Amino acid sequence: MKKRILISTILATVLFASTTLYAKSTKDEVNVAQSSQLSIDKESKKQKEAFKQAPKEIVEGFNQTLKAIEALENSKNDTAKKALKKATENFNTALKNAPELDLVPLSQEIVVHEFLGNSSSVKKSLTLAKNLLEDYDTQTARVVLMPLEDEMIVTTDSIPMKLYPLATKDALKALEKGDKERALELLTVSLNTIASETVLMPLPLLVAEDLVVGASVLDKENKKDALALLTLAQDELKKAVYLGYTKKHSKAYKALEEEIESVKEEIKGKNIVEKFYDKVKNSFHGLVSKIRGDVVHEKAQEEVRTYENKEAHKAINVASKFTTDAKVDEAKTVK
Repeated sequence: MKKRILISTILATVLFASTTLYAKSTKDEVNVAQSSQLSIDKESKKQKEAFKQAPKEIVEGFNQTLKAIEALENSKNDTAKKALKKATENFNTALKNAPELDLVPLSQEIVVHEFLGNSSSVKKSLTLAKNLLEDYDTQTARVVLMPLEDEMIVTTDSIPMKLYPLATKDALKALEKGDKERALELLTVSLNTIASETVLMPLPLLVAEDLVVGASVLDKENKKDALALLTLAQDELKKAVYLGYTKKHSKAYKALEEEIESVKEEIKGKNIVEKFYDKVKNSFHGLVSKIRGDVVHEKAQEEVRTYENKEAHKAINVASKFTTDAKVDEAKTVK
């Protein structure tokens, strides 16, 4: 019991220290908070604008298959038949209008986990967690580590139009033959072919970029504020390293760190900084664009897509096997 009280006290001390680090400089806290919100808003807008909603026939067709599954689970076979017929009609219309349709986005979800603190507070939490783990106090270490997320997660679910409608038709045929279990199996397995793509955007990198942009538009005479924003940008870069979003020795990170330092030196000296700012902004643009492009695909769904290009009709029967194999491969990769 004494040990638990001691750990709680240490944890409280670290958390208190984290909240007071910015309190020493309210202006810094405001700048980071404003940049963080601005970055979240801008990135959310970009992601929403990039998302292209599926044609209404596809959305309706997909919803009808969900209704069919629910009906079958409640032994309402006639209701399921009607839903599957409507789904097939909708899918046929969509494919007639655009035969080339393949993977079509159905929905998009944006989740933000914001960490309110600087690099120093992250490092203190990591040190505490390390000490706790060395003492095998894993559960308390988990509590310390759980808040260490500063990211936007964008997940897009897409329907494979060269596969999903086939499953719907096969399910309808099975149901018309009185094989309810087979129809339900086909529809349930077909849901595993919905492709889920996830993009993780580290907020510290977006905030650092915004802080640099903010510094670049300040009046040349306002050197003190420009330097302050650049220092905060450097701290956000460091925070990205401590949170595991980038590596300290990576070329991209080292280049940005050196470029920001060069801008600071120029501000202190000749103050001919336009070309230096442009270089930093271009480096950020390249790094962030790469992150936006690093889409993480669910392995099972990717295997299904590869397979269905060869034998689309058979793929639905082996999708469950792909899912199992993918989990095994994922476990090996983690190890």
